[in-house]
Amino acid sequence: MNFYEHTYITSPELSFQETDSVRKKITDILEKNDGKILKEEDWGIRSLAYPIKKNSKGKYSNIYIEGNNKVIKEIELFERYDERVMKFLSIKIKKIPEESSELVKTS
Repeated sequence: MNFYEHTYITSPELSFQETDSVRKKITDILEKNDGKILKEEDWGIRSLAYPIKKNSKGKYSNIYIEGNNKVIKEIELFERYDERVMKFLSIKIKKIPEESSELVKTS
């Protein structure tokens, strides 16, 4: 199994329930493909570098995943067609960091 860092940005107007339903859908995809979330971080609402879908801010979420590349492809396919998700990025990493990121510490 590989480790991945996956960050996604949702619309800042979403309610907690809508944001949580995106997270639950990602969790469902992971469970169906023998993957799991090892660590989650909520980075809150932050300014974007440039407007995306007429938004200048977005809700950032970061998760560390253990799984194979099929899991990442499934998650990205879901996010590509879900209107609630504005952007996403997945990176393969060697190990899961033990400390929280700087973005969590400062928010």
